[in-house]
Amino acid sequence: MKNLLLIGLIPAMLFGFASCGDDEAEVVIEKIEFQNTKEKLSYALGVESAVGLFKEDSKFEALDKNLLVEGFDSNISNSSADDCQATIQKFLGPQGQDFDTTYLKEGSKCIGRMSGYYFYMQMDQMGQLSDLDLDMVKKGFMQGVYGQDTTNLSVLDRAQVLTEFGEKLQGNFEADIKAKDDIFWADVMTKPNVEQIGQTGVYLETIKKGSGGKPDVASDFEANYILTNALGDTLESSYVSGAALKMNLSGVIRGWQIGFPAMNKGGQYRLFVPYEQAYKGGNPQAPQGALCFYVDLINYGPAGSIATPRQRY
Repeated sequence: MKNLLLIGLIPAMLFGFASCGDDEAEVVIEKIEFQNTKEKLSYALGVESAVGLFKEDSKFEALDKNLLVEGFDSNISNSSADDCQATIQKFLGPQGQDFDTTYLKEGSKCIGRMSGYYFYMQMDQMGQLSDLDLDMVKKGFMQGVYGQDTTNLSVLDRAQVLTEFGEKLQGNFEADIKAKDDIFWADVMTKPNVEQIGQTGVYLETIKKGSGGKPDVASDFEANYILTNALGDTLESSYVSGAALKMNLSGVIRGWQIGFPAMNKGGQYRLFVPYEQAYKGGNPQAPQGALCFYVDLINYGPAGSIATPRQRY
């Protein structure tokens, strides 16, 4: 089960609260008056956590709302809800497609607990806990669950609060990526046998110079590779998959289209690629930072001579 928090916040808010059934229509919800922006943001995030939950699966309309709220309130913390895994599996089935009402009460509370835990941990990982009032988050979650709004905060005001929060998170994320990239590129420049390919921002380090020819931008190729990020974490490896990559250069990222024609068959290289040359369109909505590819160029040839059908890389 996912917890929908930041992706698609505004569309959900623009349509107001979810209609969550009539079981608890008589539940008394306290009137809320906000004292500051922190309370408004906390409330809005709590509402969206509830609305997103019901949007995720229409079957959740039948949950026990009281126990759902109770579970969320009791576990909006760093206390793991791992003990709920078995209950959730009984309730929703191994693939999350079932809805066994035998476990409705236990399942409702566990979904609430897990939602509270995921919310807390996500905010903690983004360094945003100090900007939130968790009591107000709980109130927002309750009102989102019951489909009631006792505040004077308009739908557009809530949307604006969430938009500003999202922009702040994006700014923090991009600043963090830039700081890591600065360290990454400073290290690249200190390596021997590194040269920029044209003025592309793509750099190539020769580890072992091959003795064969060089592919062109229309060539098929066969290569083993290891992909790491700016921190040196391995993201992908053809060695792990057990098969060299066979493709045509027309189907790979721009950084490879720039780098491979500078490599000789039989050579081993590191290709350093800025994110602008690593993601489709060169202008990703969420930059992920620079990448490093270790490449062992095994072979190349005319289009159709090596490449095998494969999802575009």
